[in-house]
Amino acid sequence: MRRRTYLRSAGATLLGLGAVGTAGAAGPDDRDVYRPGGPWPGSDQAINLNGFHTNEQLTRALRKLDRQSDRIALRKIGESAGLGDPIWEATVGEGDTSVHLITQIHGDEAVGTEVALKLLRDLAQGTSGRVERILDELTLTVVPRVNPDGAMFEYDVDDDGRDEWVGRRTNTQAWEEGDSRHRPYYHYSSPSGTPPGYDMNRDFNFRPPSEFDPKTDDEAEWWYVSDEGEAYLDVPQDGYTLRNSGLRLAPEVRAVTDSYFRADPDVAITHHHQGSYLVPDSGDGNKPPKQTIMSVMAAYGPTYRDRAPYDDPDAPVEDVVNPFIGPETSARSLRMSTLVADALAERGDSVFDSITRYGYATLWGSYLDALTPHTDAAGMLYEVSYQTDDRGQMALGKQMEATKVGFMTTFEALAEGTLDEVDGERYFDIPLHGEVISNPHASR
Repeated sequence: MRRRTYLRSAGATLLGLGAVGTAGAAGPDDRDVYRPGGPWPGSDQAINLNGFHTNEQLTRALRKLDRQSDRIALRKIGESAGLGDPIWEATVGEGDTSVHLITQIHGDEAVGTEVALKLLRDLAQGTSGRVERILDELTLTVVPRVNPDGAMFEYDVDDDGRDEWVGRRTNTQAWEEGDSRHRPYYHYSSPSGTPPGYDMNRDFNFRPPSEFDPKTDDEAEWWYVSDEGEAYLDVPQDGYTLRNSGLRLAPEVRAVTDSYFRADPDVAITHHHQGSYLVPDSGDGNKPPKQTIMSVMAAYGPTYRDRAPYDDPDAPVEDVVNPFIGPETSARSLRMSTLVADALAERGDSVFDSITRYGYATLWGSYLDALTPHTDAAGMLYEVSYQTDDRGQMALGKQMEATKVGFMTTFEALAEGTLDEVDGERYFDIPLHGEVISNPHASR
């Protein structure tokens, strides 16, 4: 199967193109019925996001932290395309191992921002031995909210004539003639009928800014335009074709790219949300199936192609795994994801003993695949369950706890030099996330 056809048919599940279910709205009598994944908000119920920082609140919190602690270096690295709100980068620690962490590149995926802020506060003000080790061994560069536009997006969810703050995946940015040869496939309105913007985890480009400008450096033959008019950029690179590459049209993506290259990281981590999924083969006649609280994903190269979950033997290697990620870097990526799954599983038979694997396949417009090969950075992606624009702050405490354990366990292992003790081969024993659970009321 051609990779492009595969991406478009499987993308919602595989690449997070809207993993929240969109089953038809239930009748009024069914609104309060418990369903797997519930309780769900009704189809005309506004979403409560009061548990999350607004852009203004986030700015105040970061500036206060910067004033109070000389451990933090705060830098404004750009502004969002629509609102013009600041994109912040905070650096803490003076160690030799560089870690680059980004959260909320999708505006409706807010938990990573909250945990990143708490993490920065703990590291800036903490006095424990654990904090001291991390500060001594690591340099952490954190971009806590990549997408201020999407984070604060408002529209009328419940048809009451008043906009609610609900968030959305994309930024708010028009595409105009001259921005690029074609309008790329990942520029769309979300939700339907609202101003368009970019899915920014499709907008990265493998070539550094000095080597690629979408206004001048593409070629007509690099483009594939589908019968539906969707345009995809296929960039040639060192004998490979990096299909569905990004154009770096969003100022937010350009800011993150610059931040990444300044940090020159050994480890790169990106935090996302997914829909609701069941743990495969969980449950029996006495227990209901268990829902996964989080999926983990490692980026890896050809050494592990034979275990890639979506391998097509007829596809070129670059459509399956990242040919620019070497064996040692791949192994470190696998160890990081395995480490986090183990740390949560150690809590026993609980909501946290439910970690699944998010199936890796190359996405050449993504942060991990486009950037990590340049610094040989081990790459990891978190997908915490439940989208905030579908469930608001439901299960917020569980989402934050899973994320916090993941971040801190990783940082401690890097600081203590124990990551190499993890058996990364067990990564492939983590089950791929299973059946999706849809909100029976969803009509948005």
